[in-house]
Amino acid sequence: MKQENKTKTREVALPWSGGLLSAKLWMVGDQTVVGVPELGLHCYGSTQSEALFKLFATLIKYYRQLKSFPNRLTEKGRQHLYLLSQWVGHIEDRMKAPSSEGKVVSFGRR
Repeated sequence: MKQENKTKTREVALPWSGGLLSAKLWMVGDQTVVGVPELGLHCYGSTQSEALFKLFATLIKYYRQLKSFPNRLTEKGRQHLYLLSQWVGHIEDRMKAPSSEGKVVSFGRR
């Protein structure tokens, strides 16, 4: 007898990816699974927060590995590096202080 798959999957755009990457989240038993289908990466955790943190750490580690050995990458690896470079670039942009061009800030008394 075949069991029906009643797993609810949620798909969202991966934050800071500019829509290039998505994240899928679902439960398997008492474990939360989160993955990035475009990269074929999945992480597991006992809570949603744990799984998402592991995914974030894994994406950063994978990016660093790809960036360290660019001459060894296959076409698939170069595509993954491109996607992750865009993602990391958006994160870095969000962490920068806003530009103060054209704005003068006075620190003296009036």
